[in-house]
Amino acid sequence: MDIIILGFLMIQASTIYELRQSIKQSLSTVSSDSTGSIQAALKKLLNKDRITFKEQVEGGLNKKVYFITDNGIEYFQQAIAQPMLYKEKNMELSKFFFMGFTDKTKRDDLLEKYIQTLEEELASLEQINDSIDSRYQFDDAVIMELKERGGAVDYLNLENVKDIAHFQYATLDLGIEKAKFEIEWFKKFKARLYLMDSDNGKKGTIEK
Repeated sequence: MDIIILGFLMIQASTIYELRQSIKQSLSTVSSDSTGSIQAALKKLLNKDRITFKEQVEGGLNKKVYFITDNGIEYFQQAIAQPMLYKEKNMELSKFFFMGFTDKTKRDDLLEKYIQTLEEELASLEQINDSIDSRYQFDDAVIMELKERGGAVDYLNLENVKDIAHFQYATLDLGIEKAKFEIEWFKKFKARLYLMDSDNGKKGTIEK
C-alpha cells in the first residue's frame, strides 16, 4: 500500500477520498481500497517523513491534502527499481482447493457464482477502458494541469508522462486479459466437472 500511495502522490496531491478513488479505479485487482488500509499506510508514511499534508477548508469541511516529500520520492524510486516478484496470492482460491469437501449438488452453483464475479470484474475493467477517450493524447496544457495538482513536478514532463501512462494502460490491459482467461478456464472446468459427475452417475446406475 505504501508504494501505491506514493505513486499516486507522485502524480498529484490527494485527499484520502481521492486516493481511495484512484486505487478503486486503477488498481482494484491489485490492492484493497479500504479507508482503514489507506489511513494506516498514510500514518506510517507520515512517521517516516515520506509524505506531508496541508489542511484546507472546502464546502465548510476541513480536509487534509497529502503531498509526497523528497524523502518519499527517493524511497519510491528505489522501491520501483527492484525486480517484480510473483505474488499471485488469492486466498479465496483456497475454497476452490478444498471444494472436494463440499456437497456435490452445490459445486455447480459455487463455480457459477465465481464466474459471475469474474464477469463483473471484467465489465468494470472494460468500463474503465472505454472511459479513456484516447490513449497518449498529452500536450503542454495537460502537463501544466498535472504540475498544478501538487505531484512530483520534476517528473511530470511530456516524455515521462507518456512513459507513466504506457505502463498504467498496460496494467489495465493485463487485468482485462487475466479476467478473460479465468472466466474461460472456470467455464471449461465447470463443463468437465459436469461430464465427470454424469459419468459417475451412469456407472452407479449400471452397478445397481
